[in-house]
Amino acid sequence: MPEPAATLRLVLDVPEAAAELFAEALGGWEGAAAVAAFEAGPDAWRVEALLTRAPDGGALAARLALAAAAAGIVEPTPRLEPLPAADWLARNRESFRPLAIGPFQVRRPEHRARPGARAVLIEAATAFGTGEHATTKGCLLALAGAARRRRVGRVLDVGTGSGILAVAAARLGAAGILAIDIDPEAVRVARFHARLNGVEARVRLLTADGAGRAAVAAGGPYDLILANILARPLMAMARDLARLLAPRGTLVLSGLLAHQAGPLAARYRAAGLALERRLVIDGWATLVLRSRDGRPVRR
Repeated sequence: MPEPAATLRLVLDVPEAAAELFAEALGGWEGAAAVAAFEAGPDAWRVEALLTRAPDGGALAARLALAAAAAGIVEPTPRLEPLPAADWLARNRESFRPLAIGPFQVRRPEHRARPGARAVLIEAATAFGTGEHATTKGCLLALAGAARRRRVGRVLDVGTGSGILAVAAARLGAAGILAIDIDPEAVRVARFHARLNGVEARVRLLTADGAGRAAVAAGGPYDLILANILARPLMAMARDLARLLAPRGTLVLSGLLAHQAGPLAARYRAAGLALERRLVIDGWATLVLRSRDGRPVRR
């Protein structure tokens, strides 16, 4: 997959609790080559995105406003800095190490395979979703749990990012997977990863701004829906996602802080779903829901 060189660094200074939210908001963004978050002082974290071109001001402002609202803070002021000539993508790849998450091993192609693990191959350079973030880990664990209980047939992956969850679903035998993202660059990267893992025949990619699209509905109902985005859009999608879920299907929601889990679960209960399990990893929550008693949700 050809990768343009990063020429700019976008820097945000945010509180510790909001750092991963902003990293997630910038990861997978068109033009972002890599995103990192690290401690810069007491309760002060820095989020850096390496960019291949100057960002669109309106698109950047929208992403920052959404993340700030989710974190409950004032929007940080972004700084743009020119980068010296360097192979930043190579440095980012070198820092990535294989991850063991449930039955999966998330790794780069050249890493040594773990015997018995289901390999998910990722090039740790572009798009958010290398398995390192707590929300991705929660989704992978929830996906593995759903597959243990019931054969996974049709899958919808909302906000696919790097495509890691779609690939993992294919590794567990999902028959047909629709992966969508609002960002065309994320769709491009997810398509690359589907090919890299040899599952492109089972993963269909679509650029879409939500679960209400006719093309998304046409592929349902889905036995498993994975939505790893942010709390606010998940709130807005409750009815749409509930309608797309097959009877006895499983819905996995993530991208939310632990304190956001209660209100979100209540919204989905009102849409006809029951909370089955809540996973909390490093302050981030993943919710596993099902239609009550296996009945179809209310239309």
